Amino acid sequence: MDHTAPIDAIREEFERLIVKSNLWDKRVKVVQVTDVKEHTIEIRVLMSSRTSSDAFDLRCYIRENLISFIQKNYPDSLPRSRNEISNLGELEKYVQPATGA
Repeated sequence: MDHTAPIDAIREEFERLIVKSNLWDKRVKVVQVTDVKEHTIEIRVLMSSRTSSDAFDLRCYIRENLISFIQKNYPDSLPRSRNEISNLGELEKYVQPATGA
């Protein structure tokens, strides 16, 4: 995720999603920022279930719905590449102005 990701909103959505799932066994539910890099953060979502099959389905359900939530509500928080152009005055010397036809 981008550094602008709203961690509290993601936690709230995770809570909303997990409590309505019958795949969750009500033992473990955690959202943590586990790493911070130059351009991104890593968010870990941990939950428990009764069986490994339920765990797989629960992870898919939570992952898909959190991605959808972020896309709809916080699209700027998705990872992206940024480029910075400084000293535009220098650059303008090399760019020809467009002429109208």
